[in-house]
Amino acid sequence: MIPKKPKEIIKQVAEELDVPQSMVDDVITFYYKTLRKKLSNLEDLKFSNPGLGHFLIRNTGVAKTIKKYESMRSGMGDATFSNYHNRKLIEARLDKLYAINEKIKEFMEVKKKFKDLRYGKQTEGHLEEPKTDSGGNN
Repeated sequence: MIPKKPKEIIKQVAEELDVPQSMVDDVITFYYKTLRKKLSNLEDLKFSNPGLGHFLIRNTGVAKTIKKYESMRSGMGDATFSNYHNRKLIEARLDKLYAINEKIKEFMEVKKKFKDLRYGKQTEGHLEEPKTDSGGNN
């Protein structure tokens, strides 16, 4: 399968629907712009999009981003007028990241409890003791 370039897809869709290519390009640009905005807002752990599937924020990505923004904030030094805007942006993003990190921890705890209730208790105490040979029955 050879992937098509966006210009080719826009041209084909415009011809099929008999609309200008600029309109199709604007619709596609708007669609992906809103999708990126929903993904980057970090409001919830799960996000589903019809046609593209389900997205789940991963803990490793959030942890790496938190470290990145914390180092950026500490590298800025003291709060001055020139870096005030950037500092506020970084702190706002860090607040969102901390909040989503807490949601991830809660989700992982719920998931662990569910697995323990479902699978963990089934094997406890149900394993047989290993049988040994009674020495000399060969």
